[in-house]
Amino acid sequence: MDRASPLPVILLCLSFFLSGLTVTGQAFADEPPIGIFLSSKIRPYLQALHALEDNIDFDYQVFDLSENFELAKHYAQSRRFQTCVAIGPEAVRLLYKYGSFIPNKLSIMALDLGKLVGNHEICGIDLRIPISFQLEIIRKKFGRGRKVAVLFNRKENGALIRKASESAEMNDLALLPLEVNSPSQIMAKLAPIIADIDIILFIPDSVVISEKIITHITKTALLKGVAVCGFNRFFFETGALLSFVIDYEEVGKEAAGLIEKLVRDHLCVFTPPHVKLLWNKRALEMLVRTRPEKWKGLATMERSK
Repeated sequence: MDRASPLPVILLCLSFFLSGLTVTGQAFADEPPIGIFLSSKIRPYLQALHALEDNIDFDYQVFDLSENFELAKHYAQSRRFQTCVAIGPEAVRLLYKYGSFIPNKLSIMALDLGKLVGNHEICGIDLRIPISFQLEIIRKKFGRGRKVAVLFNRKENGALIRKASESAEMNDLALLPLEVNSPSQIMAKLAPIIADIDIILFIPDSVVISEKIITHITKTALLKGVAVCGFNRFFFETGALLSFVIDYEEVGKEAAGLIEKLVRDHLCVFTPPHVKLLWNKRALEMLVRTRPEKWKGLATMERSK
């Protein structure tokens, strides 16, 4: 008896195999897995990561650069992921250096993303709080005509100070940029003008980053009747009158929504962070005692709210 030809069986099996590939490929296209690259396990990054995990609708895999950089690099270079999220500056650099095959990249928890990614399109949330927003809030909270000093180094923040000058003029504030190239110059620049200014506005700057320096400046300012505005909770705890505080969990939650837009709608969104304002009543009371002619009206207005 002739043996039956295996061709029909082979074609049938091949048909099932191709059908399976099609279904799998369609499922992958509908809900692609996400690669999440974490710079390290510091608290702000973890807060953003956990909020992202709680709100993301896709399968994902997390790679911690501080635990296994080579593994993270391998997956960044592979074609495993259509979409990846970088949390922190080290992760951003990794994705843009090695992730040429990743079509969708989203970055969070890094300052000045434009400087990190170069000429590439930026999708994500920048940790830099817009200086125009800060000065607008200062005008609303403190009133027009206030003299605002800002400590900065030109290499890092020269361009930002130019934007600040334009925004201060629009908000009827007098901006006094104080350029410093080392911590030893800070008090030398502040001392001659501190009696004439109303506010010291801190911005992220590598020369003025030490907690010891910030604490010293803030205490000195309070004793001289000068308000301090800072950019995180530490400033509030040290005695700043107004602090712009980024909610890192909110950043992670917002990032989940941006991933949805990037994957589903191919929409790249670049946005500043959500900010909470912390107002320090104890600091205002001290300012009123020190220079009542300058701060008593503000304190009265605050009590009436």
